[in-house]
Amino acid sequence: MYIEFDTPDISEFSSGFPGYWLKSIFIQSPSGKYQVNALTSTYIRLVEAALFEYSSGISKLKEFYGTNSSINISALHRSVSHFEACISNMHRAINCIRRLRRDRDKDPLALHLNTEKSNFAAEAVAKKLRDMRNEIHHLDEMVLDGRVSNGQPFALGASGPEIAHPSEPNQTIKTIDRICIGSKEIKFQELHAWLTEMAGLAQKITDFLPNSRQPINK
Repeated sequence: MYIEFDTPDISEFSSGFPGYWLKSIFIQSPSGKYQVNALTSTYIRLVEAALFEYSSGISKLKEFYGTNSSINISALHRSVSHFEACISNMHRAINCIRRLRRDRDKDPLALHLNTEKSNFAAEAVAKKLRDMRNEIHHLDEMVLDGRVSNGQPFALGASGPEIAHPSEPNQTIKTIDRICIGSKEIKFQELHAWLTEMAGLAQKITDFLPNSRQPINK
C-alpha cells in the first residue's frame, strides 16, 4: 500500500500573534471592558494553540508513515493527541468569538468584528467541531466505565480513501485526508480553511489595536 497525504500546511502564522500581546500588554488593552479583554485574549491564545497543534499533528503523522526502519507508534499517538487538542482549542475559540460579537454594550472591537462574516463561526462549522469534541470525551467515558466494545476504536485517528493502484497489480493507494472518531469525521482541507480564517481574524484584532496609547471607551 502506498500512502499519500492531503494535509495542507499552515505556515503564515507559525509565530502566532506577538503583535497582539505586545500591544495589549505595553500599549493598550482591546477594550475598557474586562470581559471583552478576557474574551479577546482567550481567543488569540486558543487560535495560536490550535495552529501549533494542527501543524504538530501533521508533522507527527508524516513521521509515523515515513519511518521505515521500525514502527514509530509513539509518533502516531502524539499526532492523535495533537489533533484532539486542536479540535478542543478550535471549539473553545469559536465560543469566544461568537460571544464577543454579541457584546450587549456594542464595544468598538465587537462592532469591528461584525463588519464581515466568518465562515468558521457559522453554526454548521461550530456543530461539526463540537460534535467531534464531544465524541472524544464520550469515548473516554465509555473506556472508563467499561462500555467500550471489543475491537471498538477508542481514540481519534487519521484516515482516508483507499483505491487500487492504476499500474501495479494487487497494490493500493491510501490518501490520508481526514481525522475521524466514531461516526464523526473532518477533512484536513476543512481544518486548514477554518484555521486560516480564524488566524486572519486574530490578525484583524491585532491590527485593530492602536500602535500608541489612546483614550479608550468604557
